[in-house]
Amino acid sequence: TIEVYPVYTDEQGNQTQGPKLDLVNDGVNPDFSNISADGKYRVLLSNLAQPTDVFDLKITNVNLDIDYIVDPWACGDTLTDTRDSKTYTTVLIGAQCWMRQSMNVGTLTAGANTQGTNCPSASEIEKYCYADNEANCTTYGGLYQWDQAMCGSTTAGAIGICPTGWHIPTHDEFTTLELAICTSGSCATDFPYDTTTIGYRGTNEGTALMTVSASTFSALLGGQRSTTGTFSNVDYYTYFWSSLQYDASNAWSRYTASDQTQIRRQSSTKTRGYSIRC
Repeated sequence: TIEVYPVYTDEQGNQTQGPKLDLVNDGVNPDFSNISADGKYRVLLSNLAQPTDVFDLKITNVNLDIDYIVDPWACGDTLTDTRDSKTYTTVLIGAQCWMRQSMNVGTLTAGANTQGTNCPSASEIEKYCYADNEANCTTYGGLYQWDQAMCGSTTAGAIGICPTGWHIPTHDEFTTLELAICTSGSCATDFPYDTTTIGYRGTNEGTALMTVSASTFSALLGGQRSTTGTFSNVDYYTYFWSSLQYDASNAWSRYTASDQTQIRRQSSTKTRGYSIRC
């Protein structure tokens, strides 16, 4: 048998071994619980405390040769959120892997101007749907206040409401995306890695983000929810939270608009309802 232990790395680079993982049979291949012959053995990992790609393996009761270990998932494959079985397609843009749909996890809370901050399960995450219509969440994804999207964290790059292994993009990660699709000839000037430049940037990068295809970001114009509970700008604007605070009351965000070819970077009040891409 093989036991699997995750190794977590903190911000200072220190590594800590986590508890033994529950190994789930994929229903097709033999798993790690009874290795008795040469072959391919496959398990799905559960109860990860946080994303990691470093693991300790403990082989028990036998001398075992391992030819190779591989993660069979690759960017471009479909991702299934195990919390609610919703699926998302993915796309590689530059060196980044992005979801092609906005997150739609949680329970619709109509009328409440404050969402929760904890994320113990998918059902306890609170989301807004445009015009309080669940069908709009199916089409455009949910709308989330920043604190709920971050699950109460204030750390840039937090997992937030994203599935395990994914996270809410930082301000700089959005900048990297913008640079990857920039063809204006002045990309470094248009998309500086700073937290002071606010306004429309680039030339046709917004159009590129809104182009829907299997090989693009495919932003849909899902609108927003205001701090007072009104919905606006569906099929006209789309707004995305980053995971970087601007100050105690605001966070960095991006938006594109149907009548703009550019991308806008700005700070937004955290109690607005915006979309989340992981």
